[in-house]
Amino acid sequence: MYDTNNKIFIIAGETSGDIHAALLVRNILKKKDNVSFYGIGGRNLADNGVELIFDYKDVNFIGFVSILKNIFQLKKIFSATINKIIEINPEVIILVDFPGFNLRIIKKLKKHYKGKIIYYISPQLWAWHKSRIKLIKECVNRMLVVFPFEVEFYEKEGVKADFVGHPLKDKVLNFLNNNAKEKRNRTRITLLPGSRIEEVIKILPIMSDAALRLKDTFSADLFILCSENIDVNLIKEIVNESSFSIIRKKDEIDEENYKALLNSDLVITKSGTSTLECCLIGAPFCLVYNTNIINYLLGKFLIKVKYLSIVNILAGKKIVEEFIQKDFTIDNIYSEGYKIITNNKYTEYMIKNFDDVRENLFNTNISTTAEEIICEYLK
Repeated sequence: MYDTNNKIFIIAGETSGDIHAALLVRNILKKKDNVSFYGIGGRNLADNGVELIFDYKDVNFIGFVSILKNIFQLKKIFSATINKIIEINPEVIILVDFPGFNLRIIKKLKKHYKGKIIYYISPQLWAWHKSRIKLIKECVNRMLVVFPFEVEFYEKEGVKADFVGHPLKDKVLNFLNNNAKEKRNRTRITLLPGSRIEEVIKILPIMSDAALRLKDTFSADLFILCSENIDVNLIKEIVNESSFSIIRKKDEIDEENYKALLNSDLVITKSGTSTLECCLIGAPFCLVYNTNIINYLLGKFLIKVKYLSIVNILAGKKIVEEFIQKDFTIDNIYSEGYKIITNNKYTEYMIKNFDDVRENLFNTNISTTAEEIICEYLK
């Protein structure tokens, strides 16, 4: 049953990866229509014709403690994934970030799989766990990276890498070309508590309490962007529903969340892809994060960069505040939120640096797209 078409097995282990991978699938199919896709992902991949063997929610656990609690489930899924790849024998395996799972997969497959392995959206090895580059060098045929500086990082290590542009580029530019800020009289504050249940439970209570203090100060309107991964009822259990408007992200092309960011005077967001989206859209924000002490200490030991936010990393300096672990307090978020809302020079400086990051990311030359490179390996 697997012999009629080119076959690609794709693994995306989280919400942003699922969205970016779905766009990649569509672009590949524009160039080659005789491709069958299988893999691990979410609704976006499924909606684009990928036959999922597991939903990414089954494997998407944060940190050492959570993985340990679910180790038996993960081992079963891991083994089933290996067996399915061997059975299908795809021409290409595409890995989308998610290194904890993906790198273990390719290490196990080394003796059993002779096709091509492409890594699309690099793990942040330049930030932590650089030792993993040895496995990538041994097993991955091509790194397709989305930040320009990653090319030099990999090539210094003897790994072939191509900058293929960031998948947010067309989406953000199209949005900005077709939307303008609304004229309004009231301050607007938007919260992004994350796409994983563990994150929302740990982060939203403090985040929302800080927002309520700011609401009292500025008579602000409060919004929460709820990931499609999260049950709205969980949000309603944590916050007073009458104080917040909840915007549910419906699908990968829904613009309501981007409109909320564009029209916000302040965004308080968990670390992750959302920080880059705020930057590219031009929404002033601060970053927050909190995890259990074991995960925090392990991360602190392994992380080799000065900042957590990719925005600060791309800028090469701190342009947004990061409130992590003990610094993640209501007082700190309130103080930074007050500063962003009231200090025009401070906010203008932040937005100017956002513009510089966007200019560098969007205007760096791309010689070949991700889909073009992948199609080179197909019949």
